[in-house]
Amino acid sequence: MRVDGYAPIRDYAAIGDGRTVALVARDGSIDWLCFPDFDSPSAFGALVDAERGGSFQLEPEEPYEVERRYLTETNVLETTFTTSGGSTRITDAMTVQEGGLVPWRELARRVEGLSGSVPLRWRVEPRFGFGHDVPTVQRRNDAYVATAGKSAVAVQGWDAGHPEHQAAAVAGRFTTERGSRALLALTGAHEAPVELPLRDGVERRLGGTAEAWRRWLR
Repeated sequence: MRVDGYAPIRDYAAIGDGRTVALVARDGSIDWLCFPDFDSPSAFGALVDAERGGSFQLEPEEPYEVERRYLTETNVLETTFTTSGGSTRITDAMTVQEGGLVPWRELARRVEGLSGSVPLRWRVEPRFGFGHDVPTVQRRNDAYVATAGKSAVAVQGWDAGHPEHQAAAVAGRFTTERGSRALLALTGAHEAPVELPLRDGVERRLGGTAEAWRRWLR
């Protein structure tokens, strides 16, 4: 339950890759993320400024109940939304890959239909420099790239509806059905070209991130 646009601090889960961290609220919104490192200015800062900070929202369009957990011995987060019409599961991770870190920063959000039908909406609204820098958003192939100064974020989606450019944001809607599988990916860069990875690569890294964390823990 948000008050004046702010979620309680206790409602946030943290996902990271050892270089930076994203804070994910119970309603599916990523309200804090710095690119490329922990001590870099934020790209999403709604945690401290709900109006101007920026966020990556992803939630059902109907009233829902929510359950969350980390996959055992990992920093991979699972969120299950249940509505009157069905249920859907979101798997969130800052991806890593076998043998080390991904050269760029990559946030992956996989959305799987578990039962029934669940309409969802998503919106990526980056605000660089702790909310001071409103980006320019341009279409690049099948992606949208938001840039401000030397910082850039690329937004890609597969089976996640038809993304729309809305001012300095990218948004979309889609519906999950039992067995459906959608993917949203965010890549960030600073003083370097932003990467536009293929879906297979994002899926592979997301699938391998849990095992990479377990190996590290062992």
